[in-house]
Amino acid sequence: MKRPGLLPVLPLVTLIVILFSGCGRNEGAADNEAEETVYPVRGVVQKRMDDPSMLLIDHEEIPGFMPRMVMPFRVLDPSLFDGLEPGMEVTLDFHVTETDSWATNVVATGERGPITLEERADSSKLLGVGDELPDYEFVDETGKAVRFSDFRGMPVAVTFVFSRCPVPEYCPRMMNHFATVREKLDADPEAPKSYRLLTISFDSEHDSSEIMKTWGAGYGHKAGQSWSLLSTPESEVIDSIASRVGLRFGESNGTLQHNLRTLVLDRDGVIRALYTDETWSVDDLILEIKKSDS
Repeated sequence: MKRPGLLPVLPLVTLIVILFSGCGRNEGAADNEAEETVYPVRGVVQKRMDDPSMLLIDHEEIPGFMPRMVMPFRVLDPSLFDGLEPGMEVTLDFHVTETDSWATNVVATGERGPITLEERADSSKLLGVGDELPDYEFVDETGKAVRFSDFRGMPVAVTFVFSRCPVPEYCPRMMNHFATVREKLDADPEAPKSYRLLTISFDSEHDSSEIMKTWGAGYGHKAGQSWSLLSTPESEVIDSIASRVGLRFGESNGTLQHNLRTLVLDRDGVIRALYTDETWSVDDLILEIKKSDS
């Protein structure tokens, strides 16, 4: 079914993606071995962030890389953002490697543009640690119907992505992390005898089971693993689960906005850990999976 539009508005701190954790680089420098691409970007400042090295910008489409989106840009020298305020139009150079991204040459054009952020909404009904996650049905990468309840009796880790996400610190990081978690758990004699990793696409209009299968193969996903790639053509399913866990994906005023959620469920389907950005580590998740196997 067609997506009706932007998902329910959530608190601003969870509204927009926090894409860029610390890079530990020198200004303008990338690993010599890393292939680096630089994209010119034009956009409108939406919000100053708590981290002075990050600025939330509604940027125009970056041809050949990503659609128009509201997202944080990180600089390695915070002084590049001095004097910039919401509504100011800026241009910048966006550097992207396989694992990292950052901005340089940030310049205010002297023009102004709209603030496209949605208003805050009541988050009192969001699920948290200790709440049971409702049951939902998806299809896995083979086209087989799968429900959360199919995995009762084992710990389950769930994360949300979409295959067209190009920013290395975001959906690709979630895929790489889950691939590494699976490898480590399968090699760990103290790991749960049974567990499941569920990667769910929230792009119901594009990500079919076949697309998820092909995309996942690039991250080492194979048949028979304790890692399933789920999707659904029913946007209502995504809307429902998103409204419960604080996930956001949709379009507003021509701008794509989305965030991240990663959950760990215990044997009874109760949430035991909930991460709201990309900063969790592989070891963090493995520890929570082990703790949830009791």
